[in-house]
Amino acid sequence: MKDKLITFIFAAGCLSAASALPFNFGPLIFGTAADTFGFTPQHIGYFGSAFMFGFSVSSIALFFFMHRINWQAAMGFGVVCGAVIFAATALISNPQVWIILWFLIGLLFGQVFSLVVRAAMDLSDPTRAYGGKLALETFIPAIMLLLFPPLVVSHWGYTGLALVAALLLVLMALTARSMPAGALVSNYRQTDNPAAQNRAYQLLAWLGLITIAVYFGGQLSVWIFAERAANSLGYSPESIGVILFIGKCGAGFGGVLAAVVGERFGRWKPHLFSIIVMTLGQVLLITHVNYWAFTGGAFLFEIAWAYIVSYQVAVIAWLDETKRLTVIAPAAMALGGSYGPALAGHLVDENNYENVFKMGLLTAIICFIVFSLLVYVIVRDRGNSKAQVNPV
Repeated sequence: MKDKLITFIFAAGCLSAASALPFNFGPLIFGTAADTFGFTPQHIGYFGSAFMFGFSVSSIALFFFMHRINWQAAMGFGVVCGAVIFAATALISNPQVWIILWFLIGLLFGQVFSLVVRAAMDLSDPTRAYGGKLALETFIPAIMLLLFPPLVVSHWGYTGLALVAALLLVLMALTARSMPAGALVSNYRQTDNPAAQNRAYQLLAWLGLITIAVYFGGQLSVWIFAERAANSLGYSPESIGVILFIGKCGAGFGGVLAAVVGERFGRWKPHLFSIIVMTLGQVLLITHVNYWAFTGGAFLFEIAWAYIVSYQVAVIAWLDETKRLTVIAPAAMALGGSYGPALAGHLVDENNYENVFKMGLLTAIICFIVFSLLVYVIVRDRGNSKAQVNPV
């Protein structure tokens, strides 16, 4: 079983890294494209939003037909076709066409990411699997963020970035053969637990999903504009590469931390830890006292958001014990990304990105408040059920 879990984490991590690359690798993709083609911050926001909107549309559609397709084929096909379109962006400088292309990439990658999340639900320890795949999903682009600026971008610009990244995507698509071809249980069973049937719990689950969309709208915007913000402060491309690498290492560390800790400290304390770390990170980004303060802010910010994701999905899973709504979670994340970057692009004030970071902090605070209330409901009600939660 342990070997199967490791194999799953490796394959799921590669496929998630591939399908989430425009987000994790986005600062370098869009920043380099802006330098090459003259795109504005507003254009970058539209590109990120188009990708995330396509991603969310694909995830929601998958909810209805995921049991009618071969998961291995869908994941492999999605990554390869997305890679081809990504490579094609190197030949096009029209921002309107770019919006369409990134929407199509989002459609293809959304099904891949959502199928990986759904496949993890069939494992005996989905929390550990999710944390493990999240760690690999972020460490891969972290290494790319470190190596691409000096080895690829400095020599071949955006063309080299797009072509080399597309080749890596195709290689990662090969791991789809190690993923399940379909669900172990195609239909979720209905339980006798009132929580699975209680309409109030269903509404709370939807509230959680909406909050995730709000949260990711702020956090994806921060990451998408991190490279532009560092560039506006006068840091060199190599120094910016280090910032993005260290930031993504923070996300990987957050995923590992979630996989190791699990629910050892209950359900609410992880949210408290996340908002404390998030606040500190955003304050460092907003004030940007010096290079290392800005870098430390990126590192702490990435730890905070990556660490809490698995706990957010776990809350949704408990409120809806059929677990059908957990498949919508990636769509909620992507919906946040569809509005966030576009809005954040208009918050940039004369090349000053402080308002984007403030938006990230505000959405994190809203998320903490809502999920604290949801956790309170879980702890209160589950205390009267057979399955006891850990002490808060």
